[in-house]
Amino acid sequence: MTERVAGVKRKRMSKKNKKAWRKHTDIADVENFLVERQREERTGGDPRQKKNKELFFIDKSDMFEKRKAKTLKCHSELEIDPRTAPVQGYTGPSKRSKKKAKAGGLVGAEAASTKPGKNKTSGLYDLWSSSPSAGKGTQINHIPESSAPAVNLPHPGQSYNPSFTNHQELLQSAVEVEEAREKAKAKVTRNAVPAVQVTEDDYLKAMGEGLGLADSPKSESESETDSTVIAGVHERKERKTKSQRNKERTAKEKAAEISEKKKQKKSEEAFNRIKSLKKEIRKEEEKKLKVTEQRRQKKAEKAIRPGKFGPGKFIENQHDFLLPEEVDSSLRKLQPQGHVLQDRFLSLQKRNMIEVRKKVLPSRKYKVKMVEKWRCKLPEEIKELTKTKHKGTKKGRKKIKISPE
Repeated sequence: MTERVAGVKRKRMSKKNKKAWRKHTDIADVENFLVERQREERTGGDPRQKKNKELFFIDKSDMFEKRKAKTLKCHSELEIDPRTAPVQGYTGPSKRSKKKAKAGGLVGAEAASTKPGKNKTSGLYDLWSSSPSAGKGTQINHIPESSAPAVNLPHPGQSYNPSFTNHQELLQSAVEVEEAREKAKAKVTRNAVPAVQVTEDDYLKAMGEGLGLADSPKSESESETDSTVIAGVHERKERKTKSQRNKERTAKEKAAEISEKKKQKKSEEAFNRIKSLKKEIRKEEEKKLKVTEQRRQKKAEKAIRPGKFGPGKFIENQHDFLLPEEVDSSLRKLQPQGHVLQDRFLSLQKRNMIEVRKKVLPSRKYKVKMVEKWRCKLPEEIKELTKTKHKGTKKGRKKIKISPE
């Protein structure tokens, strides 16, 4: 649409009738506006009403990119040639596939060729490639981190000048550890099977079983009881009379009445002892709270407890302590306890940073063989003769002649 020029005034004409109105009215701006609008519709709309995304686009062509620096030949030789495929190893079919192949009647290479997709490769891959497929088959076992502190605070009783109560608590904990150790030793010895002492009589009795030597003749009383038992097997029970049945019925009714009375008495007693029942319920609730607290403590200890990632079992170091007569307030007379390096090593084991190993003791690969010297086998007279022959030194030694007798 054409804009009006500022400062130009239109001429004022009379428009008293239709003819003058048509003659003196200017409709050029309206026509220009309509022409402009038709042109915009043909070309795609008004650009002032469009967004930047519709008007502009990012040129991704190569004409603005810089030329890549040419790599040196010594460097290009180190790069992987894309034209050659990597060498893949071959592993034979697994035991499971062999079994299936045998069941289906296939053997060797035929069984392997039936499932080519499941044949494992050698596992070779480019170590320096950034592709996600590289090293997909490798597996790294991450040891869980322990929440135990790196440095544990020592017991206050381990101070060079501790208070009496703290020192006694430290000694009591050491005594408890030693008592638990002694109990475990006693339990092992107590549960052990005692050695069986076999006497000569027991040996003869065991060896004579089945030969009829150890069988003693039965007494008359035993034979009588055997005969009565055998005779009683075939005897029939007598039928109960009516009076006997009535007596049994009355006895059962009396027993039922007595049991019912006992139940009523128990319910009355329970009603009367409501206070004691409340105390019992309170005690049970306290016991449950203690159990839950113990479980919570065990769970917290389990988070700190070291895991088993080696052949050995972690044994926590006992607190170092001094006896009452060894404690001295002077630092010059203080006796050092423990070792810093050992403490740090045990801390690393406790935090799952080093596996716990068994202590390897020096041992012989072969057994010691005892051999008797040939001189020991000789009689005493010949030993004396051999001693007299080798007397003196090599240089300037005098040879002693032995007269044959």
